[in-house]
Amino acid sequence: MAYDLNKIIAEYGQDDFGFSTDFSTVSEEDYTAKIAEQVKQEDSVIISEKMQQLEKLVLPFFTKLLKTADKEYIYWPNRTSAVEAQIQKILQITRG
Repeated sequence: MAYDLNKIIAEYGQDDFGFSTDFSTVSEEDYTAKIAEQVKQEDSVIISEKMQQLEKLVLPFFTKLLKTADKEYIYWPNRTSAVEAQIQKILQITRG
């Protein structure tokens, strides 16, 4: 049994599945370009946030070095654990 598709379309063609707007179409090329742009923008935001986190970990150290630039030696007892902790935080940001 063959159905008359024109009759079926006429019967159901106005059903909008509950959406108030019509469906629209785009080419695969346009769709891919739009998705790539969104990903690029999201990646840019993520990278910016990570860079700010990294600054907060590194710049205090360099700021303190600048404040004591006139000193020949830096006295920093028990620095191994502090440095290792900062390295771990940096790696968490840069490598996830």
